[in-house]
Amino acid sequence: MFDHFIITNHALERYIERVGYNKADVIRHIKNDLHFTKITRIINNGNTRHVFTRNSKEFIFVNNHDKWILKTVIKRNRQTHKEAINHRQFACA
Repeated sequence: MFDHFIITNHALERYIERVGYNKADVIRHIKNDLHFTKITRIINNGNTRHVFTRNSKEFIFVNNHDKWILKTVIKRNRQTHKEAINHRQFACA
């Protein structure tokens, strides 16, 4: 999906805070979650890309000088996940 992306320290810290794993495990989990078979929807809005996965996570990337930067990961439940997809999709149109 992405050639190469950078994970911000903020995204790492927040993810570690939620799950309690170490930094290497968190990076591995993020890369596994972003495998192409687990992605359900990708919504582009200017230089921002919202990637939705099967396990109700939303990854928000920003394109900065031809590099994708992971800004945040949002974990949702099933109902709010569908609402977020609809909201992002219609906000782009």
